[in-house]
Amino acid sequence: MNQRVHESKILRSTFSINSICISYMQSRADMGKLKLSKLFVFMYTIKKLIIELWNFRPAIIYFQISPHGLAFARDFVFVCLMKLFNIPIVFHLRGKGIRNKSKLSKLFYKFCFCNEYVICLSSLLTYDIEDVYKGKPFVVSNGIPDSSFIGSKALLSNNIPKILFLSNLIISKGILDFLEALKIINDKKFKFEGIIVGAEADLNSYKLNNTLKSKGLREKIQYLGPKYNDEKCRIYHDSDIFVFPTKMSWECFPGVILEAMQFNLPVVSTREGAISEIVDDEVTGFIVEKSSPQQLAEKIEILIKNPQLRQQMGQAGRKKYEEKYTLQHFEENMKNVFQEILEDINIKKQSKT
Repeated sequence: MNQRVHESKILRSTFSINSICISYMQSRADMGKLKLSKLFVFMYTIKKLIIELWNFRPAIIYFQISPHGLAFARDFVFVCLMKLFNIPIVFHLRGKGIRNKSKLSKLFYKFCFCNEYVICLSSLLTYDIEDVYKGKPFVVSNGIPDSSFIGSKALLSNNIPKILFLSNLIISKGILDFLEALKIINDKKFKFEGIIVGAEADLNSYKLNNTLKSKGLREKIQYLGPKYNDEKCRIYHDSDIFVFPTKMSWECFPGVILEAMQFNLPVVSTREGAISEIVDDEVTGFIVEKSSPQQLAEKIEILIKNPQLRQQMGQAGRKKYEEKYTLQHFEENMKNVFQEILEDINIKKQSKT
């Protein structure tokens, strides 16, 4: 999403933009690990930030701050530098969990957000910063570019439905609940094909295959590994139901759900983060309780037995995507927020003079 802001034609035609692109990881294996290379990137970024703040003198700074752990400590240093130059900061929060921090930790968040501007991904997520931010946060939903693979699929009642789980194999993303739900459905002798797409994480392919074998699902579910770009789009296009039973505590606004809606797929997911805002229960899909394979199985079963309902919900999801979650909507909303912030800054400057 940062890259989409950076490359936005709408934003670049409206504002003069300089960017500092930061990449601390050479691969996913580097995530969460302390490495000397990351320290070099950090020091280089500090130097570049000072040069940009001194020479470019922006009217505002747009910054996606990491809300947790060492990443927050790193970003706190950047924030201190920005505040030294007395340039207004627009924080874009893409994670959550601040509300549950200690009183001491919240002092640091209060310092960061004091007299600054904050963008949240959903009105359902603004509660997370109520203790540390006294202003009214802006709300901008994510948006994704449309795919060239979009197209209507024939509704054939005798087709065996394909049920898709697409995420890294992280247990808190609900992969085990997905498997247990499909076991329940398989025990009832329903016909289906399961598809799992994602990079190895908590589960590797060996553990996953052993789990499939123990649940009697080896012949019903394919693990395809990670897929990207056209390969991923083709899988979405060829699927019939998208299942994402996440229970990850910092889940906010899953892009995979937007992608599934884009491809006319009914979505079965959980009440986590902003998901219940994205998925309209019983309209574009179903919302179930977290860690509830039985509920998950019940909703998947409904969709297996009702191909017309699948199509109806998928079309409703596609319509909602077109109305709210396209990349153009995101860029226009970001432009409007930046303009409103710049106007507010000018009003404050005039009132001081």
